[in-house]
Amino acid sequence: MVLPLSTVSMLFGSSSGSSGVNLSFLTGGTSSSGGVAASAGSIKAALVNAEKNEAKQISQVARDPQVIKDLARYEKVVKNARSMDDVLDDPVARRVFMTANGLKSFADYVGMAKKVLASDPADTSSPAARLASVNGVWYDTVKKYPVGLAGIGVLQVSDAIAEVKNNYIAEKRLDLLDAQMPGLGSAVLFKQVASKLEDAVDVLASGLGREVITTAFGIPKQIAVQSLVAQEKAINQRIDVAKLQDASYVDIIAQRYLLVLNGGLGGITA
Repeated sequence: MVLPLSTVSMLFGSSSGSSGVNLSFLTGGTSSSGGVAASAGSIKAALVNAEKNEAKQISQVARDPQVIKDLARYEKVVKNARSMDDVLDDPVARRVFMTANGLKSFADYVGMAKKVLASDPADTSSPAARLASVNGVWYDTVKKYPVGLAGIGVLQVSDAIAEVKNNYIAEKRLDLLDAQMPGLGSAVLFKQVASKLEDAVDVLASGLGREVITTAFGIPKQIAVQSLVAQEKAINQRIDVAKLQDASYVDIIAQRYLLVLNGGLGGITA
């Protein structure tokens, strides 16, 4: 399925976040974003440190005053909401919900969010279903929180509120990793979810999988405007998706992705 170029561009947009939390210990206090190419060794070290210090990083983010304030606002808005529109009309609550569900780059597309999140994922003509093969995160979010079918109550239960809060903290941690080294948060998350990508369609439907694999293997982003068959072919020609079940292979791809983003390809092959 091919969507209009404007929609495709929107679906694969990116954004970055910042916070006062200091995670300079991840890369020895230096960042590769200043124009200096990162080495294979520094990239490997950054990945290892990010994974090893996950609990410490999560704890730091959870204590950040702005994060605490954002989450308190989200809970208040959700508990008093009469519909999903009430949540999405509040800038802070919307940002928390969208970020927590991997949709941070669409936080400003309020009209789109209202339409997609209120749709029925079981209806093949619904916005959520139509986006499934382009960015599966929308579809997954609607399935998890079917507010259009079950009402706002699905977000108001304590488990749902806690899940959104925890996911928001986790996403903010990844933002901080990305700020420390471009792509580091994405690489860490890719290593966690890569085994769920069982074929080229799964890769294409995952915004993260698509970004990491196309970047790591030099596949042009413009394939997004081609037919799904052509996109599958482009992925399968460059990577054996079945090997994403191998953690060591996934680690190599994550390193290769970071090296491409940060200045070169020497020393890492996949």
